[in-house]
Amino acid sequence: MRLLPTVLATTELATSLHAQRSDFRWDKAIAAGSTVSIHNVTGDVRVTPSTSGHVEVNGIKRGNSKYFDRVRAEVHESSRGVTICVLYDDTESSCDDRGFHMHSDGDRDNGHASMDLEVAIPANLSALSAASVSGDVFVNGARGDVSANSVSGDVRLEHIHATTVNAHTVSGDVHVQADELLGRGDLSFKSVSGSVTLEVPRTFEADLSMSTVSGDIDSDFPLTLGNGRMNRHRVDARIGNGGRRLEVGTVSGDLKLRIIK
Repeated sequence: MRLLPTVLATTELATSLHAQRSDFRWDKAIAAGSTVSIHNVTGDVRVTPSTSGHVEVNGIKRGNSKYFDRVRAEVHESSRGVTICVLYDDTESSCDDRGFHMHSDGDRDNGHASMDLEVAIPANLSALSAASVSGDVFVNGARGDVSANSVSGDVRLEHIHATTVNAHTVSGDVHVQADELLGRGDLSFKSVSGSVTLEVPRTFEADLSMSTVSGDIDSDFPLTLGNGRMNRHRVDARIGNGGRRLEVGTVSGDLKLRIIK
């Protein structure tokens, strides 16, 4: 039942980011095989395919304009790719090729202002990482190794063509639609308080582990137990011939494994 609001929220986010002013812009071509890492603190992250072949960053500040000058975006370039961070002037925080670093909580008034990030990425990346502490994370069309995380927010991945995929949140739903999964990389999708839905092609094969404490498990795929086990709240089994590790879990929520229609 929570999936419809998630879809609507994603649509509204897309509309608002394009319609409103931009408080931060960055646009540059990067080498094929590079990585893009995105880190937000209080705000949404939306990743879409680039039409220019560049990495394009658009940031929009929200909240009380009195505090807008305390929040900024920063892009750090390295030989591996780019790291994009939202930073607050009144906190001891920094951004480098290892990611975002918070050394102190700083001024609690920073909570009155935030920044949403929209990032367009080229198709020739080797890896994408997108994360927010308090905000939704949406990724569309990413390739390579894909990681998306939130502490308080929904995580939604659509039309992924990836090798390894990780999508985790503490408080929120996880919904992943993988159009193509290459190689035998591991897959991990988890929430603490929320449901997890995975949509994959009919030819999907994996060694599966699904567990929930207070929800239900539902799979479109026939499961082979072998030495595994199955009950209402836990499944350890094989899909097809197996070969890649798939972990799907939540504490409070349902787990669904679906074939893409």
